[in-house]
Amino acid sequence: MSAGRAVQGAIHRLRGGGELVCRVQTDLGVETPYILCAPVVAREAWGALVPKLHIAFAFGGAPHVIVMSQMVALPGAEIGAVVGDASGWRDEIVAAIDLLVSGF
Repeated sequence: MSAGRAVQGAIHRLRGGGELVCRVQTDLGVETPYILCAPVVAREAWGALVPKLHIAFAFGGAPHVIVMSQMVALPGAEIGAVVGDASGWRDEIVAAIDLLVSGF
């Protein structure tokens, strides 16, 4: 199973569909069958942003959103090539996870 670089914040294109996801899971040093990811969608395709939960950023010269409220563990075999990098938003990604899990 290969999902490209095992880097938290990597933007991947899914195999067979073309949708984008942001790798949320850090490299654990072991191969896992599922990888925690969040969808990446064009900004105009998403409604109101929830502060600290939906992360707005530019990808490919266009506004996009990492939709942390829709995180999902995907089979590694479904995760395709790395096409971008959102690692600069690591603090925001971790804060969104804290909000979802802890409520603050």
